[in-house]
Amino acid sequence: MQPTAIPDDWRQRAPLLGERAWQGLTRWLQHPDAPRWNRTMGDRVGERELEALARFRRALADEPLEAAAEPSPAMAARVDALRGTLPLLDALPYGFDCARDFADLPTSSREDVARRLAELVPRDAELDRAIVYSTSGTTGHSVVVPSHPGAMVQNLAHLERLAALHGVKLAPEAGVPFALNAGVQQRTYVFATSLAGWGGALLAKVNLAAHDWAGGAASRARFLAAWAPTVLASEPVSLAEALRLELPLRPKLVVSSAVTLTRAAASAVSEGLGAAVVDLYSATETGPVAATLPDAEGHVVLCPDVYVEALDADGERVPEGARGEITVTGGRNPYLPLVRYRTGDHGRLGTTLLPDGRRARVILDLEGRASVSFRALDGSTVTSVDVARTIRPLVPFVQQALVQRADLALELRLRPLPHVPISVEVVDHALRELFGRDARIEIILDPELGNGAGKLVAWQSEAP
Repeated sequence: MQPTAIPDDWRQRAPLLGERAWQGLTRWLQHPDAPRWNRTMGDRVGERELEALARFRRALADEPLEAAAEPSPAMAARVDALRGTLPLLDALPYGFDCARDFADLPTSSREDVARRLAELVPRDAELDRAIVYSTSGTTGHSVVVPSHPGAMVQNLAHLERLAALHGVKLAPEAGVPFALNAGVQQRTYVFATSLAGWGGALLAKVNLAAHDWAGGAASRARFLAAWAPTVLASEPVSLAEALRLELPLRPKLVVSSAVTLTRAAASAVSEGLGAAVVDLYSATETGPVAATLPDAEGHVVLCPDVYVEALDADGERVPEGARGEITVTGGRNPYLPLVRYRTGDHGRLGTTLLPDGRRARVILDLEGRASVSFRALDGSTVTSVDVARTIRPLVPFVQQALVQRADLALELRLRPLPHVPISVEVVDHALRELFGRDARIEIILDPELGNGAGKLVAWQSEAP
């Protein structure tokens, strides 16, 4: 290959971008059937992040998992090390012992991320490496989460571990298409990039909706056939659409996340695409928490630095095997070290035995976020992500709940920030851009939204 100058903006976004990866990436960015690229993205991973990735790979293979009902001394020590720097823990009394009194530690939640983020970020965090993620609010809160490139690249090690347990060997190569993130939305980020954690292999994020392809459905089919991803990352609605359209996708591993993938849907995807299928339980705030494995019931917690509890409505730990709110401590994000983070999802906790003989925590009967889509007046699909991404930048709010009736009428409830006005007219106009100018829309400002018993159902649709 002839040497090619890598543009400065790409070197800033992807410090370890090599010649082979750049030349491969350039070919795909200029592919005649490429989607309408609308963003330039890099992983911001440097040598320090690759060292952290190597350590996490070893930890996944060798370290004991947090498989007991009580946290290990290492987990308690990790929380104790946050005292004095994490505002959430400032009220702990003198003499508080994190190992002895773990169940008395304060809890946190998505509400805290939405309204009191500063209490969850260490005072000494050097935020110059921060990547800021906005979530779509599938649980009712649309929040902004600071993350670190090192935390993100370590997710690749978790994915490798999952693939191996599903009998799939990953072999990424520099400059070669390897992974595809696919959704079906009216508007979304569309980009291609390289992954330093996988040696410069290529990742593309695409919108499967035909309007995001210059050549329409024909270009989409040719590009997907040529890209030929080993790993397909998506969610249930988009996977169902990929099957309906009979898209030319034959990955070895499908990873579904964001909302719950039922066992029946997983079987259909596995049969339709000829791939191993993983239902990944994760959130932007937590990173990967648990995933489905062959011959294992429930969702198995594979990360050695994650401790999971199940709590009742009062924050008390429920008995082993009883249903409670899934609560997470740990993770790899130095900008958001979780201490008893209440996810809003529910399930029962037990233990399982991994093929390597280690015991692991398992979440049974996980009641997570449901997959929901809506219908515009012209019959087109509008996803909950479309709605959240449309209204979130327009007005400041803490939480939302949208219901579409069978006659396609819409009711949107918004919980405003205290003393911050919301323009109902601006939100109404934006929703009509999605659902149609003549859509029947009612917008209600509800300061008490989400304060009732149980988990708020953020998205509901009765539309056919």
